[in-house]
Amino acid sequence: MTLSTKAWLKSGLALGLLGGVLAGCSGGEKQARQEGERGSITSTIYDRGSVPSGMGMIEDNMWSKWINENGPVDVKFTAVPRWESQSKLNVLFASGSAPDVIFEFGTSIRNTLFNQKQLLPLDDLIASSSTEYKALMEKYPQLKQAGTKSDGKLYEVGRMNEVYPLTSFFIREDWLEKLNLEVPTTEEEMIAVAKAFAEQDPDGNGVDDTYGIGGLQFGDTSGIFRYMFNANWVNEEDGEIVVGPNHMKEVTAFKRALFESGAADKDFLTDKDGAKSKQAFLNGKTGMFGAMTSDYTAFAANELDTLMKNVPEAKLKVIALPSTSVGQYTTVWNNPVQMTAVVNARTKNPEAVMQYIDFLTKTETGRTFKNGFEGTHYKVDENGSLRITDAEKYKQEVSWAGDYALLYSRLEEGKAGYTEMLFDEDIPAQKEALRLFKEARDVYMTDLPVGEGVTHSEHMPQLPKDLQTKMTNVTTAINDTYTRSIIGGSKFTVDQAAAEAEQQWQQGGGPEIEAWYKDWWSQEKDNVLVWDDFYEIYRQQQADFAKEK
Repeated sequence: MTLSTKAWLKSGLALGLLGGVLAGCSGGEKQARQEGERGSITSTIYDRGSVPSGMGMIEDNMWSKWINENGPVDVKFTAVPRWESQSKLNVLFASGSAPDVIFEFGTSIRNTLFNQKQLLPLDDLIASSSTEYKALMEKYPQLKQAGTKSDGKLYEVGRMNEVYPLTSFFIREDWLEKLNLEVPTTEEEMIAVAKAFAEQDPDGNGVDDTYGIGGLQFGDTSGIFRYMFNANWVNEEDGEIVVGPNHMKEVTAFKRALFESGAADKDFLTDKDGAKSKQAFLNGKTGMFGAMTSDYTAFAANELDTLMKNVPEAKLKVIALPSTSVGQYTTVWNNPVQMTAVVNARTKNPEAVMQYIDFLTKTETGRTFKNGFEGTHYKVDENGSLRITDAEKYKQEVSWAGDYALLYSRLEEGKAGYTEMLFDEDIPAQKEALRLFKEARDVYMTDLPVGEGVTHSEHMPQLPKDLQTKMTNVTTAINDTYTRSIIGGSKFTVDQAAAEAEQQWQQGGGPEIEAWYKDWWSQEKDNVLVWDDFYEIYRQQQADFAKEK
C-alpha cells in the first residue's frame, strides 16, 4: 500500500470517527460514508487455474492489491472455479456468505439468482450513486434493456463489446488451387470438394492421410454445421417462435452424406472433445475446418502459428457458409451487450458496491487489467496501437488478469480498442491473422440471418427448473438418435431418426417447453435484443472506427 493511500485512509478514518460522534447512534454508518470513510465490500473472481507460479492466488495477488491501493473501496475476493460457478454460488448463498458483487457470465445462473430473489435492484442506486456506469448506460441504452428483468427493474450491469464473428470456417486455398477446385457455395459442392480433398492427395505426399473436413459431431467444426442449417431448438420464423428439433433432420442428412463420401474421419464419434480433429488440421491434414476465433490474436499465437510452422505452404481462406436446403445463414457473432455482474440483495454497503462498479467501468482501469502498465508491459506506437514490449513479463504478470475487467467496454478507448489495432504485423502469424480477421468480418458480418436462432445465447431466458430438466433430457436423447443415423446405413436412416426424434419430443415434454417459450416471446419480444439490433451496433461501431482511422 502506498504512503499516500495510507495517509488518505488515516484521514478518512478520522473523519468517520468524528462523523460517528456527531451522529450519535442513529445513521452514523451512512453519515461516516458520506464524509469520506473508505468502504469495504466483497466480490467474486473467476478462478481458471491460470495464475503463474510465484504470482499468488487469483484472490490475492498483485492485481487484488492494486485494486485495494488504487480503487475507492477495499475489496476482499472470493475465488469461484470458472466451470463450477453454479455449485460454488449455490453453497455461498445457502450459507449466507455470498459476496456483495457476483461476476458471472452464465445467463441461466444470474436468472436463477433473480428468481430466488437474491439480487438487489439497481435503478435507484445507479441514479443516486453512480457516475461512470450511469454515463455508460445513458450512452448505450441497450445496457439497461439487457439488464432489466421481467419485473421491469434493473438487476444486471455489464459492458459493451465489439461485434465480430465468433467462429470462422477455413478452407485450404492452396489445396483448391492444386486440385483446380472452386470455393464451395452449396452443400452439394461442399461435399464434392471435401471428397476431393480426402481422395486426391492434395498435400502431395503419396499417402492416403488427408480429411476433407473436420469432425462431424464434436469440436468447433460441428458448430459450423449447426449454423449452416440454423439447426437450433428455438428459432424465429416470420416473427413467431418455433421450438423443437428444427432443421436437425436436414443437417444430419448432410453429415451422413459427408460420412458416406469418406470426406471425414470415420472414427469421429471417439473424438469427444474434438482434439484429434483439431490436431489433424494443425498438422495440415484437413481441407475444411471450423475454428473458434473469438480472440483472433490468441488464435494467431496458438493455432495459426502452429499451422504455419508445421505446414509453411498452407494458405487459409475464410469462406461463407454454403447455402443449404433450408436457406443460407451466417455464423454466430460476439455479443455486444454482455451482462457480467449482479449485486447481492443482502449487501450492507450498496453505495460502496456502486463505487467499485464505477471504478471498474472506467476506461483506464480496464486498460490496465488488459495491458498492464505503460512503460513496463506495453508502449503506444505512432498509430495509437498498444504494443507489448516484454512478452514474457506480460505473460507472467498480466495475461491472466482479464477477469478483473468484466466491466471494461474496450471500444471506449477509441481507435486503440478495436481488434484490428491489436495485431503486431512484425510477427508473421499476427500479420496473417489480421488478414484472416478482416476477411472473416467481410464474409460473416452481413445482413444474412445468423444461424444461432432467435438471439445470442446470453440473451435467451431460462426455463423453469422442471422444464429445464425435461429440456436437457429430451435434447440429449434426440441428439443421440440423430447421431446414430449418421453411421446407421440402411439399418437406421435419417428418416427413421426423424420419426423417433419427433416421438421423443412429444413424450419428453416438448409441448410444455414449446408453450413456455411461446408465452415468453409473446410478452417479451419487443424487449429482447436480437441479431438485427446487434447488426446495427456493428454498423455504428465500424462507422466510428472509420472516422478515427
